[in-house]
Amino acid sequence: MIKSALLVAALLPLACTDKKASWDTQESARKQAIDNATFNAQKYRRTYASDYRLISRGDSTISATCPQGDGWASMDLEKGGTTLALKCSTVSESIGCMTKEDFSKKAFAEEDGHCNKNIPFPLPKIVK
Repeated sequence: MIKSALLVAALLPLACTDKKASWDTQESARKQAIDNATFNAQKYRRTYASDYRLISRGDSTISATCPQGDGWASMDLEKGGTTLALKCSTVSESIGCMTKEDFSKKAFAEEDGHCNKNIPFPLPKIVK
């Protein structure tokens, strides 16, 4: 019990720091987020819209104060003027992608656009 209290006390200052991520750290996180979301979108496309072109985007919430972002990237599948908007996880292959409409109905939607301190940083590499 005493050991765990000491560990919590030792880690508490790290959790409350205002330290900002460097530009290189942010760029690395952006790249990983794009790679992960693209991987998920490619899996979605193979299953539901194989003849659509993929337009990749990143997680726009990645910043110096939030290098992990919100965990979501907007992606588009496009074919002949028809666009299918997706939201794709930047951290989880299991969550993958869903249409923007389906996403808006999920609890995940509350995370979109807000720093998500519950996702791992550095972002895991899910690309196979």
